Amino acid sequence: MRDCSWILRQPDRFKNARPDNFKCCSDRTNDRPNNGYNCIAWAVGKTDNWWWPTDVPGAFWPKGLPKELPDQETLGNFIRAFETEGYSACANSRFENGFEKVGIFVDSRGTPTHAARLLPCGVWTSKMGKYEDIEHRTLQVVECKEYGEAKAFLKRPNPSCQETNQPKRLFTRLRWYLRTLFKKCFPTASNPKKREPKKRH
Repeated sequence: MRDCSWILRQPDRFKNARPDNFKCCSDRTNDRPNNGYNCIAWAVGKTDNWWWPTDVPGAFWPKGLPKELPDQETLGNFIRAFETEGYSACANSRFENGFEKVGIFVDSRGTPTHAARLLPCGVWTSKMGKYEDIEHRTLQVVECKEYGEAKAFLKRPNPSCQETNQPKRLFTRLRWYLRTLFKKCFPTASNPKKREPKKRH
C-alpha cells in the first residue's frame, strides 16, 4: 500500500509537511516480518532489518554496540552505529560533492528518534517507521514533537554524489519545482474529472 496522505492529515504532528515539499516513494512495510526496515536502516542503505538498540526479536544493532532501554537511547550509540557503515561526524547537512550525508533527529530530551539520508539529487529521504519512505526537500519537513529536530550530521564517501552528477541533481530539483508549480496553477489538469454523460430528455 502506498498512500502518504496520512502525513497531511496530521497537521498538528507534521506542521511543516505540504503536498509540494514531499512525495511518497515506496509501499509501507507493516505487512512484512518485524515491519521490514525502519528509518535507521534506510539511512544506511539497508532494507533487510529493523535497526534499533533493543533486544526485541528481529531487531538488528551492530555487533559490539550496547543495547539500550526504551527512552534511554543515546545519541553517541547511534553515531557509533553509523560509523560502522563508514560514516563520520560532520558540521552540517549541506550537500558536499563526493559524499552522502545523514541527519540524526533527537527529541527534546536528546533521545534519538529518526534519521534521514541526503540523496545525490539534493533532496532527503526518510522511512516513516513501518510505513512508506518519502523524499522531502528539507529536514524540517519531517520535524515534529515525536521526531524533534536533526541535531547530528554524518557523511561518508559516495562516488555517485560527485561533481559529474551535478547537472542531474539540478535537473531533478528543477523538474520537481516545475511539476509542483504546474499543479498549483492547473490543479484540474493533473487530476482531470471524468465528464458526466449528457442526459437525454
